Amino acid sequence: MIRAFIAVEIDQPNKQKLSQLISTLKQANADVKWVNENQMHLTLKFLGNIEKNRVQEISNTLKSIANKASAFNIHLSKISAFPNMHKPRVIWLGIDKGVENLKNLASKLGSRQEKREFKPHLTLGRVKSLKNISQLTKLISETSFESDGNISITKLILFQSTLTPKG
Repeated sequence: MIRAFIAVEIDQPNKQKLSQLISTLKQANADVKWVNENQMHLTLKFLGNIEKNRVQEISNTLKSIANKASAFNIHLSKISAFPNMHKPRVIWLGIDKGVENLKNLASKLGSRQEKREFKPHLTLGRVKSLKNISQLTKLISETSFESDGNISITKLILFQSTLTPKG
């Protein structure tokens, strides 16, 4: 069994800009597990644990979906949190262009395990405790972000996720 998800990647210039944003947010010294540059992506569907022998079948399905879809652009903006800024658990970056394209793509990947509506976002970090959380939320409200132009979405990627003691 492997733990897997389907996502789209963020280009390198924007990954670097996102790393700079995270460096700024780290100044709050809050207890957050921040995403590192190599792990930045936008998840479309979390598959959970799947049998290794299904990887080829899933890959073929992704190729078929991708071949029928057209490339499109997204644009990242506005830092926010789930469930809200008063009690943040996940710090994320919203998308202000390409949302409907991402929703359509995600819907073609089959039924979701989650009951919540799909809200395209890029996770920046996961809050581990409320230590210095007011400093973090203040810093978020004072910080703006805009991606370096549009990010072109041209392929779907099947990722394997390996859980370690560090996350």
